[in-house]
Amino acid sequence: MAIRYIKNPHFNPLLMRTQNFSEWKEGCAHDPALVEWNGKYYAFSTDTFGAPQGCQIRVSDDLLHFETLSTAFRLQDAPPHYKRGEGEHFGNLQEAYDWCVTDLREVGYGVCARKDGTMSFWAPHCVRAKDGKYRLYYCITGYFGGSKSCIGVAEADTPEDPFVSKGLIVKSPAGWTTPNAIDPQFFEAADGRHFLVYGSFGLGIFLLELDPETGLRKDGFTYEDFRSGRCAFSDYYGTNLACGSLEGAAVRYHEGVNVFEKGKWIKKNYYYLTCSYGSLSSNYHIRCGRSEKPEGPYLDVNGNPLVCSTDIGTGNKLLGSFRRSGEHDYYCPGHNDLYVTEKGVKLVAYHCRTNQFIEEKRSNSNNFHYLFLSQYDFNADGWLVMNFNRYAGEEIQEVTADDFLGVSAGKFSAILFSQGTSTEEEKRVTFRADGTVAGAIAGKWKIFGSHYLEIETERETFSGVVMPAWIEGEGAAGLTVSALGRKSGMALHINSTVKI
Repeated sequence: MAIRYIKNPHFNPLLMRTQNFSEWKEGCAHDPALVEWNGKYYAFSTDTFGAPQGCQIRVSDDLLHFETLSTAFRLQDAPPHYKRGEGEHFGNLQEAYDWCVTDLREVGYGVCARKDGTMSFWAPHCVRAKDGKYRLYYCITGYFGGSKSCIGVAEADTPEDPFVSKGLIVKSPAGWTTPNAIDPQFFEAADGRHFLVYGSFGLGIFLLELDPETGLRKDGFTYEDFRSGRCAFSDYYGTNLACGSLEGAAVRYHEGVNVFEKGKWIKKNYYYLTCSYGSLSSNYHIRCGRSEKPEGPYLDVNGNPLVCSTDIGTGNKLLGSFRRSGEHDYYCPGHNDLYVTEKGVKLVAYHCRTNQFIEEKRSNSNNFHYLFLSQYDFNADGWLVMNFNRYAGEEIQEVTADDFLGVSAGKFSAILFSQGTSTEEEKRVTFRADGTVAGAIAGKWKIFGSHYLEIETERETFSGVVMPAWIEGEGAAGLTVSALGRKSGMALHINSTVKI
């Protein structure tokens, strides 16, 4: 069967911020997460200066083109009420505001929950509850760079309706003596248990079990219980999953992952944890580990737990800053969601900076984050790998060696990520019919199974998958390889370089 390639998706232009936030489309979408309802896809994201506060919501019919919809909390007239302690009827967020409110004189800059009653919301995650309603796990913080934060859960009948908070799940005080209570992500375990993974820098990433009936924490502990000594640190803040200067964790359970062991395919079940390492302004990137249990340990290809120090560390590096030929550049990808659509398409939703379509400014300091989606799959070792091209509606399907060589006469471009934090440059490689590969990568290659590819070099073996993709740098459909080094855990991405 011939490969089914997609046609030009005609993505929306990626624009700089304008005064009219309804024109932003995929622009200024920090920390995105997806949910479906009534045949549409909704992207919830962090509040951005210039737009109404209350968790931005974008909507799409096709996962390719997003339009501004509204906010989860409708707070246009709320600030005076929260200032006076009367804000319960505006989303029932008074407790969250009272915990986070910060006087500008305390910190000097970056206040997010202000004395006038305004507050901004970060990294929301919306999920459908078993009763059909939608739960929004939200967080607010007192000031940028601080740990005075809290996470709560709100509820609405649909993703388009105003959400009302049902209560707080976890609080963290100023001073970085506890996990930072931001960046919540929900997931369900194989046995039906519900969990919340959260945390940002400081002590790292933590896990709490939730009550499936309410969406709140299962144990019922409060911050007052912790502060008074009625419960221990680990009781209140949960299980530590990863340590160091990392954030934005997401966990997803996958059952029946194909793994090739000792010459035969077997099925395995894994929880995959992704999170972001590094500085948001210079070298943000996505790493991954996996576990057989929701509580961990989450390990990389070398069996190391996820730890980040000085912007690098352990964990499989899935995606970082890179530059294609010409001016096709992508910087600081991160803070992702792992989402599987009702049709079974596996997607990484993340924000990324780019100057590819920006005429006014060309530098890696571009502070405008764009909503990107990329498809993910699993290599023959059962490790998560992600397509570094934007999702354009392509399908994962069978790819033969002839298909692979024929798409571009064996000529490809490759980007190999390293443990360091530099921007990687695109280089050329050639795959030959005799099973050898030359150029920036030299060694042997083979395709096996339905769409699995392996490259063996003198020092490393890369295990990956071949997928159709829309290659933006070429303006055409083609094939892409997403692979991981078995020793290094570093991603190798390869694209076909000529048009179909």
